[in-house]
Amino acid sequence: MLAWILATQAVLADRPPEVGLTVQPLLAVDLQHETDNEDTIESWTWIHARAKHRTAQGEWFFGAHAAHNVRHGVDTESIWHVDLGETGAAGTVGAVHGRIGNLIERWGKLDLTPVVDVLNPRDLRAGPLGTVEALRVPIPMATLQARGRAMRLEVTYAPFPQPDKIQTIGSDYSAIRPGMLDGAIAEVATWEGESAALLTNQLAQLGSLVAATAPSTVRTLSDGLANLERPEETGLNGNAGVRMELEGRGVDAAVMAANLRSAMPESTLSPTLQSAIASQQLPALAQLDGLLVDAPLAASWPRTWLVGAEASTVLGPIGFRGETAWWSNRVVQQPWFSSSTTPATAAGIGLDWAHGTTVLVSAEARWTRLLDPPEALALIGEDTVDLGATLRVADPTEAVSLLAAAMWSATFDEWLARPEIQWRVSDPIQLSLGAILIGGPQPPPSTLFDSLRYTGGPLTLASENDAVFASIRWIH
Repeated sequence: MLAWILATQAVLADRPPEVGLTVQPLLAVDLQHETDNEDTIESWTWIHARAKHRTAQGEWFFGAHAAHNVRHGVDTESIWHVDLGETGAAGTVGAVHGRIGNLIERWGKLDLTPVVDVLNPRDLRAGPLGTVEALRVPIPMATLQARGRAMRLEVTYAPFPQPDKIQTIGSDYSAIRPGMLDGAIAEVATWEGESAALLTNQLAQLGSLVAATAPSTVRTLSDGLANLERPEETGLNGNAGVRMELEGRGVDAAVMAANLRSAMPESTLSPTLQSAIASQQLPALAQLDGLLVDAPLAASWPRTWLVGAEASTVLGPIGFRGETAWWSNRVVQQPWFSSSTTPATAAGIGLDWAHGTTVLVSAEARWTRLLDPPEALALIGEDTVDLGATLRVADPTEAVSLLAAAMWSATFDEWLARPEIQWRVSDPIQLSLGAILIGGPQPPPSTLFDSLRYTGGPLTLASENDAVFASIRWIH
């Protein structure tokens, strides 16, 4: 059907298509070497190609994304990621407007502390080095909008929902950082226990094998863990949502509801494996059968109902934005790489102030409340408060500007700052120089066993990744 729509739009075309290309290489250098296995130099090159053709009946659009990542530390890794960008067709018949294809559909008004922006998965592989354009991942989706005078009703269906793109093993921004896995296996080989005589040599050999494994194999393992026990993509396991927006004098508000599959799995580490790690003793011979029968990590992808609302308005020079939501079954992380589900609610607010086009100040805050939390939590608290702020100051010609973004978790007392100076050399070329600064009250986990027991916040996990970076952005 999509091919037919594109062909029809091309026949009806009355103007040439708009095409564009953006290329942005970024080089980051970690000036402090806290661990022997960390990556000291990392580069990302993002490439976005786009085309759009407006017709008498609507438009078709095409996008392609590519990212090249190089990480240099103990070894050098070079990875290509190529994905389809926003691609599809849109058209209007009477009061109904439709879009179909590989789409991004954003709900909500907040940027740093979003609450209801839940329709598209996130690409978190670059950590704080990532660009805004690469954050949301387009997925197959269809939307229909019916418009009235002051109301718009929108129905969305995504037949093949995807999990967030996170590298679990081998990156400085992953839970299991470089060197942790083979170091843990080598340590396990020294443990005592009833099965030590049987397992010690095999574990030592396994540790040597893992240490010599190619990084590409480790990344394949990471991708497998990220998609463990994912439901089949039949189109019957999709995400569906409905949103009603009301536009009044100076006020824009909306309510929405959705049934979604979690972008993170609910996982459980094998009890036998967890017991052995906690005691640092190899299991008894009678427990070895349990290790073979039970999966080391069991996973499922639960569904949840979401009900939310958003609104924005302007009072004098100040812009106000707000969001709130309730989940019937939200996945939350726990120690031991496990997770559980709980009903949850969240609310966020944002304030903006601008002075012409040269000064923009924005502040946001979000409170998340878990209504029936498990006893132990990781990366989130029963009550979690996050604050964010952005600042942009430019000279009158807007050739040089200072950008600064910051996040602070009041719950975990951890923070991240990203100051950046941008210089627009010409219309298509922009140069940037900046830094990533991360801090918290405790050091990040240094071994796999520390990561398994971790109960802190998400920023502390990456607090050894302070870096300076330089970037060039070319737009055609």
